[in-house]
Amino acid sequence: MATPKVILYYAFAPLADPEAVKVWQLALAGSLGLRGRVIVSPHGINGTLGGDVIELKKYVRALKDYAPFKSVDMKWSDGEALEDGTTALFPRLSVKVRPELVAFDAPDEVEVVEGAVVNGGTHLSP
Repeated sequence: MATPKVILYYAFAPLADPEAVKVWQLALAGSLGLRGRVIVSPHGINGTLGGDVIELKKYVRALKDYAPFKSVDMKWSDGEALEDGTTALFPRLSVKVRPELVAFDAPDEVEVVEGAVVNGGTHLSP
């Protein structure tokens, strides 16, 4: 029996080809039966996906195998299952490329290096 879960994550990482990452994300998440939303930009990736815990773990492994996302921090929560074992929280899979990972309305003014925004704030622990 499927165990539905939801993952939330983001990673600031400079991406030279966000369109290629989008195609990869559609193929990866789609092949695992995951649903939810993924935003890709030249600044990195942000996602909320739901599905069976086993398939989500496969997704996380593949995501972290890609060097720019190796240190992405995943937040896990319980999902709600449908009869087919998928999560009830998301109607479909959506992967989009946006000019910014976080909408500052200044895509050319934000500089991202591996894991951080240049001159950004300090990451706080919960």
